[in-house]
Amino acid sequence: MLMTATSSSNRQLSDNGSQALQARADQLRMKWDVIAKRAGMSVAHLRRIRKGETPITPPMAAGLEAALKLQPGSIDDLLSGGTLTPLPDLGPSLAQLLVERGIATPDEVTLADEVIDPGIWEIMQLDELSEKAKDDFLRAYQLMRRSILSVGDKARRPRS
Repeated sequence: MLMTATSSSNRQLSDNGSQALQARADQLRMKWDVIAKRAGMSVAHLRRIRKGETPITPPMAAGLEAALKLQPGSIDDLLSGGTLTPLPDLGPSLAQLLVERGIATPDEVTLADEVIDPGIWEIMQLDELSEKAKDDFLRAYQLMRRSILSVGDKARRPRS
């Protein structure tokens, strides 16, 4: 099916849609440059989308949904006047645990530490492990992920 000028304009964000995306970014405490990178687009392109200047293609919608941790189809719902549907909360990320437990500062965590892994919870909920053993596990898991992903200083960013 060919997309007409009318149907492509229906895929542009309204002011309310843009505000909804901003609210979700704020909720996740994510900056737009990180969202753009995770969505697979440039910051400038994402800015045009947010201003309603550029239509959102289905692949762009999927990228935004992944970056903003939204249910598939949420962007289409938003474009139709509906609301965004976040993915279920799976608990804090590795980065959040590292900071909360005093293992790392917000400036020391990287994008590789943003993983939410159910396996972490299995370890963290074991009563037979001491708090030191749990901290050691988190440090080791962080180092393993960085080693596997070959994350360097370029991926380091402050968490705000």
